[in-house]
Amino acid sequence: MSAIRVLAITAGDPAGIGPEVILKSLARWRPPARVRLAVIGDLAVFAFYARRLKVALPRWQVVHGSASLRSKRSTNRLMFLDTGHRMAAQPGRSTAATGAAALRYLDSAVHAWRRGALDGLVTAPVTKWAIARVQPSFVGHTEYLARAMRARDVAMMFASQQLRVVLLTRHVPLRRVAGAITPALVRSVVRLTWDGLRTQFGVARPRVVLCGVNPHAGEQGRCGDEERRVLEPALRALRRQGIRCDGPVAADGLFGSRAAYDAVICAYHDQGLGPFKLAARDTGCQVTLGLPVVRTSPDHGSALEIAGQGRADPGSMIYALTLATRLACSPPRR
Repeated sequence: MSAIRVLAITAGDPAGIGPEVILKSLARWRPPARVRLAVIGDLAVFAFYARRLKVALPRWQVVHGSASLRSKRSTNRLMFLDTGHRMAAQPGRSTAATGAAALRYLDSAVHAWRRGALDGLVTAPVTKWAIARVQPSFVGHTEYLARAMRARDVAMMFASQQLRVVLLTRHVPLRRVAGAITPALVRSVVRLTWDGLRTQFGVARPRVVLCGVNPHAGEQGRCGDEERRVLEPALRALRRQGIRCDGPVAADGLFGSRAAYDAVICAYHDQGLGPFKLAARDTGCQVTLGLPVVRTSPDHGSALEIAGQGRADPGSMIYALTLATRLACSPPRR
């Protein structure tokens, strides 16, 4: 193989639905020509789930180090990078041990990226509290990867054919959202959205809109003043720099209308994720803006309550794989 692009999937929580949706996805989706896909995890865990779900393991080449991922000696487009631990999988029972395993897979991917072995990364869902038992500072994939890859500013975009949503704040308790939104944060997220749409999605003149923090976007200060005090000045400053972003607008009116925007920026997690998941219906995924490598992930969690039961829908994982492949194989646009 020549000029290959290498993508990796980290297996996520061994007690969650990550291994299941990966196995189901690889039964339906194969890497296109000149793309090599490497699953990073414990082979024993995947063998366990294959037996439990009564499916065959993919015909992947098992390797034990990231140096093999770009090897021109192999023509295999599907690899499994085995981290070598033979832990017993217990579906639905996440522990500190499964958290440590999920973190090990993620660190292996970061190591491969640092060696120049990865062009894109897809991360299966983890259980945050399980990882926090061994790494108390862990907040989520996005923050962990940003720190590991020394990315100063990042943002979470959720992308589908129907809608793109970007979050101003991520995993922040609702009572702290208003205080977390600053003019600098607004400017950073709008710029990341604008740049991501142009360079990764090929939108020459992005149309972006920002939702208000409060009901009715504050209603001229009667329902809160964050719009007038924080959002509007930040948007005016961006417009002076040539970056156009409409708003702030009322989120309920925006999502209830047919207004055409390339991306909607939402103030907090559920303001954006509720409408997105209703629109995408397992055909969307998350994209991290601002990282030095393409990174996507399914738009769902580890779903411990259904792990190992064969009920997990692989649609979002398939979309994440498809989009990561497209973004990693497309030259950046300016």
